[in-house]
Amino acid sequence: MTTINPCLKHVPVFANLDEKMLIEISKIISAKDYKANDVIYHEGDLIESLGIIHRGSVKLTKSNEDGKERIISILLLGDYFGESSLLVSQKNEFEVVALEDTTIHHIKLDNFRKLMLTHQDMTLSMLQSLIDQIANRDRAVVNESLIPAYDRVYDALLHYSDFDGLVNLPISKKDLANSLGITPETFSRSLNILEKDHRIKRVKQDIIII
Repeated sequence: MTTINPCLKHVPVFANLDEKMLIEISKIISAKDYKANDVIYHEGDLIESLGIIHRGSVKLTKSNEDGKERIISILLLGDYFGESSLLVSQKNEFEVVALEDTTIHHIKLDNFRKLMLTHQDMTLSMLQSLIDQIANRDRAVVNESLIPAYDRVYDALLHYSDFDGLVNLPISKKDLANSLGITPETFSRSLNILEKDHRIKRVKQDIIII
């Protein structure tokens, strides 16, 4: 008997679907494991599935004309990518790369669209969710900007810490700062605040979660 895949609760466009529809979607979800530095999508690839992060993390990067990579965002547990192709296939704007051993739950979009064609209620619910998502996007950006930078830094450090609290970042502190939408200077100040608040400690080059 198929049950509801828990990863669906993290995706806003599925939030208004009833249990029956979520079970139907769960039937077309497949899990795939990736090693660190595996490319999940190249820039320009046609997006064929919605990816939901079940374990690990990925980075979204963009390269300039000189080939220099810039990290746009880091996606952690429960985050997702590829939602722009839910209704119509789009080319990927970024390169999506696993930062560590990562498991992605993929929803094949061809199968998903076929499911939508046979369930009118689901289609209407999805369209309403997409409309709501567009309407809430600016509000979400404002709300995120209100979260103190040091809390965002702490959450990222916590994700990459081991059982002893030692942080093992798969990217540079500068790139992590960029991915969080803050400057390296703000990142450094955030570390000072976290250390002063006894949430982390620094031993030479190491950062340890307390």
